[in-house]
Amino acid sequence: MTLQQKIESYIRDIDATFGIYIKHLGTQEEVNIEGNRLFQMASVFKVPILATLYEKVYKGEIDLHERVKLLEEDFVPGSGVFQEMEYGIEPTIKDLATMMIIVSDNLATDKVMSIVGGANSVQEKMHQIGLNNIYIKHTCWELLSLSAGIPPQPYSLELFNEIIQRLIEGEYDWDSIVFQESTDNNVSSAKDMSLLLEKIALGEFVSTECSREIREILFKQHFQQRIGGLLPRNKKVANKTGSLGTMFNDAGIVYLPHNKGEFVITVYSTGGSLEYKGDEPIAHIAEIAYQYFMDCL
Repeated sequence: MTLQQKIESYIRDIDATFGIYIKHLGTQEEVNIEGNRLFQMASVFKVPILATLYEKVYKGEIDLHERVKLLEEDFVPGSGVFQEMEYGIEPTIKDLATMMIIVSDNLATDKVMSIVGGANSVQEKMHQIGLNNIYIKHTCWELLSLSAGIPPQPYSLELFNEIIQRLIEGEYDWDSIVFQESTDNNVSSAKDMSLLLEKIALGEFVSTECSREIREILFKQHFQQRIGGLLPRNKKVANKTGSLGTMFNDAGIVYLPHNKGEFVITVYSTGGSLEYKGDEPIAHIAEIAYQYFMDCL
């Protein structure tokens, strides 16, 4: 069986919708299952933000060592650690970028997005390099507000707590734009996200050194239960997860041992059946791909 057939066979009985794109960067063998369909990226959208930041760093427009004071109005609910700290700390821009990826810090994400010029700047950069199926419209604050059925508005402690409470209790606004397959949303195709990772893996995003620095942050990812979840303990994976409601995503670069190269993989998934076990299908898909390439190369 081909890898495409193996993965199609595995997901056939899972009550969920998948967008999957896998490509071995040596052999060029691909898996494309709804790879051009648009899915809500959730926190996977932080990869294009990271890439846009580093492009501006290498153009001399941003200094990674500049310090940024975090104020109360910068706080964003959801994942991360900065929201647990006292107001007034001053991390560097590189600190923000690192935390945005490795613990998916939402406050750091919105600060970095502001620094690079906002959502439009990130989307424009993706389209400039030919990734026309990556759309970014919302900050994390906006995304979470809309998910909870609250129109985006300036920060207040009361609103912050209300958003958290609604999401903890599962009070999602399923009619919100956030959950629609619309380009007025933070959506991408699995293929375009994998193609961005391919450029980063091959050293073709801006420059070899720029791509290397992006990879170094992705390698520090703390959340390895999806793509890396069933791979050998000595795995080498550069990835970014994303979750929202019943959507579970991961996108990354997987490095094979014994000089067998690397492959990029993006898996977007959505469905009520995933609510308590959304990590498992992604872990199994990555394991199938890993074992296939190890056996065939």
